[in-house]
Amino acid sequence: MKSFLFESIWMLSRRDRRARRVEFHKNKNLIWGRNHTGKSSLVKTMFLTLGAKPQGNLTQWDEHTVSLVDFLVDGRSFQALHSSGIRALFENGVLIVATSDHSEWSAAFASATGFNLVLLDKKGQSVPADPKCFFLPFYINQDGSWQASWNTFTGLQQFSKPMGSILEYFSGIKPPEYYEAKAKRDAEQRLLDDLKKERGFLDKARERFGKKMPLSGPKIDPENFKREIEQLTLEMTTLNKEQEKLRSQSVSERDLLSSIYLQINLANEAIRVYDGDAQYLRKEPREALVCPVCNAEHSESFMDLLTYADDARSLREITARLEKDGREVAAKLQQTVAQIGALEGQYRRISHLLDTRRGDLQFRQVVESLGAEQAFQAFEEERSILDAEIAIHSEVVGALNAEMDKLTDKKRSGAILKQYRQAYAAALFDLNLPDSGKARLTLTSRPSDSGSGGPRSILAYYAALWDVCCGKTGSFMVPLVIDSPNQQGQDDINLPKVIKFISEKLPASAQLILGSEIDTQHPFDKKIILDAPYKLLDEKFFEEADAALSPLETIMYLRLKANSEE
Repeated sequence: MKSFLFESIWMLSRRDRRARRVEFHKNKNLIWGRNHTGKSSLVKTMFLTLGAKPQGNLTQWDEHTVSLVDFLVDGRSFQALHSSGIRALFENGVLIVATSDHSEWSAAFASATGFNLVLLDKKGQSVPADPKCFFLPFYINQDGSWQASWNTFTGLQQFSKPMGSILEYFSGIKPPEYYEAKAKRDAEQRLLDDLKKERGFLDKARERFGKKMPLSGPKIDPENFKREIEQLTLEMTTLNKEQEKLRSQSVSERDLLSSIYLQINLANEAIRVYDGDAQYLRKEPREALVCPVCNAEHSESFMDLLTYADDARSLREITARLEKDGREVAAKLQQTVAQIGALEGQYRRISHLLDTRRGDLQFRQVVESLGAEQAFQAFEEERSILDAEIAIHSEVVGALNAEMDKLTDKKRSGAILKQYRQAYAAALFDLNLPDSGKARLTLTSRPSDSGSGGPRSILAYYAALWDVCCGKTGSFMVPLVIDSPNQQGQDDINLPKVIKFISEKLPASAQLILGSEIDTQHPFDKKIILDAPYKLLDEKFFEEADAALSPLETIMYLRLKANSEE
């Protein structure tokens, strides 16, 4: 598991000639101060320096404040400098990158931290995740994070449904090793696709060459002759199968067409008889209808005439549908016959090639075929090379797919989700809340409770996430930052429970930074007290801060100037 640790932050405002430096303990830190003391400004500036802009405005804050964050990644020391939208990254004082471009900064941050998560943008394209995705699961921002939506940082809308992938990454369901394998797999797949495309072009070129340079004539190389016979045999076998299929299809279509024509003829004959009968029935006067058995006379009803006419109308509709079906089947039969004719042309071509090989050969034919033979041999050799390379890359792609499947197997994912649900239930109990009642909670099941219990349920949810993210399957040990837990008017019973829970129940191995408006007797390794309203920065630190930050600013702007001149 990789580790990220905050060491300190410098903040410098040349407009007010004020500055401050805050150092952090590697374990539990409490930033304590009454309203308007700047604790939120301190935390927001820290993330803003690293390229993740928190939700919420900084009141009475100089937007041109220069800030420098010192942090450790697996023991390596880095410094991030930010000034008016320009950022620079240093390692042990050596400049790595200086840029105002967010994508370039994100790439440098990802390289320094080893953060290799890939997300989808709004167009469905794969793009690297940026610093706000790195800190998102670990920072509870007082402006946005205590509600039902992930509104911690601005700009998350550039990604398409990122939360599921982010939480799977940090919890270990899809760890960094999965994305390493995926990046290699995607690279191999691109090579494989290019090789297959190249083989397709080669086959088309060979086919076109074969039309201009016939395969007839002697084969000086026996192996060439063998390959041509194998190819012709394969073509003949394929043609036989296709011809058999088309012939069977044509027989079925002819039978169906004959049946339709027969039905049409029968229907037309019935209509002809009806026309005669109808003419007779409409004829006036006519003889009475006499029963041949009892000699009783019957009068003709008007309804009988209507029924008789309706039967004839139905018969005409059936005849029209049959004629339509007949035209469609005839068109299909004509198409099938055309396809059979095309196959016969291919049969004649192959037969001509085979007959030529059996006939008498002339010296002129030998000379003419020699160049074609060498060309076809070159085609076959190139194709064999491509087939070998395709086989190698296909094997690599298969192995990487198997590795990705192993890293995301259901048993492993199920164990992580079980741990998450158990931690969630325990946190709800510690925070004086009822059990969620949902047995199939997922990592993205962020609660939406109202009232004073809402913020506590949010804290329980984050605590459950942190339990798995900081556990044995987690990918990164990232600092846990909580700003102002006294939300929605927590009473005298629940607020102490919240502070105690934060102090005692969160993962002990993680760095914790709590911004609180009340002091507490619960143990913290360091307390940072801000007691001057609206004055996070102080004049007495200005000279020291200016001396520390100005040389780094100079280096940053010189690099930017050099980049612009290139």
